[in-house]
Amino acid sequence: MKIAFPDDFPDRLSPMLVKELRQGLRTRAFIGVFLTLQIILGIILLGAGTTSTSDQAGNTISAIIFVFFSIAVIIIQPLRGMGALSSEIKGNTIDMMVLTRLSAWRVVVGKWSAIVSQSALMMITIIPYLILRYFFGGMNLVGEMVLILLILISSATLTAITVGLSASPSVILRSIIPILAVPFGTYALFGILVFSRIGGGGSFVDFFSLESQESRIAIGIFVICCLYYGFFMLSIGTTLIAPLANNYSTFRRMVALVMTVVATVLCVMHVDEIEALIAIFSLIFTPVFIISLTEYNILVPPVMKKFRRYGFLGRVSGIFLLPGWASGVFFCYLLLAIASVSFYGIHIPSYDEELVTVTIALIGGWIFPGLLVYFFKMQGPARVSNYILLSAAIGIISLTLLAISESLSSPGFLWLFVWLPPVSLIMIENHQIDENSVLVCTALINMLYLLTFLVLAIRHYRDSIQSLHDSQSND
Repeated sequence: MKIAFPDDFPDRLSPMLVKELRQGLRTRAFIGVFLTLQIILGIILLGAGTTSTSDQAGNTISAIIFVFFSIAVIIIQPLRGMGALSSEIKGNTIDMMVLTRLSAWRVVVGKWSAIVSQSALMMITIIPYLILRYFFGGMNLVGEMVLILLILISSATLTAITVGLSASPSVILRSIIPILAVPFGTYALFGILVFSRIGGGGSFVDFFSLESQESRIAIGIFVICCLYYGFFMLSIGTTLIAPLANNYSTFRRMVALVMTVVATVLCVMHVDEIEALIAIFSLIFTPVFIISLTEYNILVPPVMKKFRRYGFLGRVSGIFLLPGWASGVFFCYLLLAIASVSFYGIHIPSYDEELVTVTIALIGGWIFPGLLVYFFKMQGPARVSNYILLSAAIGIISLTLLAISESLSSPGFLWLFVWLPPVSLIMIENHQIDENSVLVCTALINMLYLLTFLVLAIRHYRDSIQSLHDSQSND
């Protein structure tokens, strides 16, 4: 009986994924990376097998596989996503795609999944090298398999970052920043795992064997962070290319709300260090604040109708879940209120001005760029891009001030820039400046930011609801 093999992709796959895979597998970039990886691994592994002793050959081969596979899928592959959406925007094909049954979300996910599928293909091709490595002995099978999967997950997250930012109209944001950030992002993604291993003994691969509770918790948190940030970065790309009337905000905020509630419950039960709380909620809030405080969605009757269908509950939930930056401000403040519950169970031996200042400065660091976006009257989907660029500019200015303060014997000039939230972090590290004074000043300034943004959001939200009501009355 003759076996028939399929000669095309199945119809169940997304048309965007099929299109991008067909094009991507034929590009010189993928073919060059793929063949280079195979040639380098083949040559070096043969050399390692003939020159290394039996005790060293296995570890040498594993190190070679991990290093070159990481270079291919963590650095090179994500950088291929820099032009994923910008090429479609320049070619004026986004509108044509949206007119079809493909939503903006499916377009972005299709672009991303095509690159990730190519990275997964590279992972499959290194299996023969792992089989060769097995015969040299001393192989931690579970640890090396988990490490390779984590490398692929990291590649998928970094690819989501470059694909999401590729829709930005700013060349700096979609090109220069990813080129500089992806290599450093590689270390950041694995940082939590590496620091968790320090002091635990054993080899690097042994940490990934899931034998200890510490490793299982660290790897679990790492995977959750990758999935969470990947989702939000793809959501940024979707926001930048989607029609203004589309509502992608509600589901995105529900995801963030669930994450915040779960994290709060777990922190109340298991976390007893304020530094850990600050780190956990900073990871959760950063992408939420970036998108929610900059949304430029228009309230349309079909969206309002879905909320009003649930009566009073729908109207109340709409205050936090309706699209737009005004409801985004309310939603972000709601998340802060929920997260504050976890801080009440922490026993602080003494009043720590530094930790309180860091917490307030972090909140101000999320709010202040959103205020600048509003006062500079930045409109359209590019608001999120401008927010990121303003945040980067504030960070660069703060680092410059840090360098100047370290070169001067009198850092008093920093008080002129205390209205920049990151400057407070610099000032509390300087022993010549009173920490209590920095705390009071930081609290007052950032409270002013919070109240100003709240007042502006209330006014804008009321105007949007009234405008929608007037348009429906006229109809």
